[in-house]
Amino acid sequence: MTSGVGNNLNKHIKDNTSLYLLSIACIFVGMFLGVYCVKYMGQAEKNTLYEYLNKFVENMSSTSAEPKVIFIESIKNMLPMILGIWFLGLTVIGIPIILIIDIIKGFTLGFSISSLINALGVKGIWVSVLGLIPQNIIYIPCIVFISVLAMQFSLSMVKNRLNKQWTTNVIGKIASYSLIILICTLICFIGFFIEGYIVPVIIKIVV
Repeated sequence: MTSGVGNNLNKHIKDNTSLYLLSIACIFVGMFLGVYCVKYMGQAEKNTLYEYLNKFVENMSSTSAEPKVIFIESIKNMLPMILGIWFLGLTVIGIPIILIIDIIKGFTLGFSISSLINALGVKGIWVSVLGLIPQNIIYIPCIVFISVLAMQFSLSMVKNRLNKQWTTNVIGKIASYSLIILICTLICFIGFFIEGYIVPVIIKIVV
């Protein structure tokens, strides 16, 4: 079964290489924009941001962050994005918006990392590497995969409607598409657990 899943995944990636490259490119564009935004932010805005980050770090070092609260917040941050991409995949005009969502995801990551490094120096590098990267190793591939799956489904809807072939087993196709999205969402729970229960401990140690 594992071999079959691996073969299907490899075929899926080969068949949708251009979509994967497009989605990954949007993530990187978003990260670049996030870094650029911090770099060219006005001094007043920088001071406000740095003050906030320093207070955040002080609170992390002096108080115990509630893992359950962070875990739930992680779900609240990611789940709307996943549901949005899933829904857009069911439409014939969702692809541009899906790519914008990818850019936004990259932007938030680039902005966060750049802000921490600019505000905290070497400590910011450690907080970024150990506090942001672990969960995003799970989140980013899942978002890219879900984005490509949604774009592929949207394109197949357009092609089948143009060829008048989208007439049989529509519910089955949507159910299969939704099931794969659900599995990816469950994989994201590994990232939620890391962000809620492991990352706060790491940040405290770094601080």
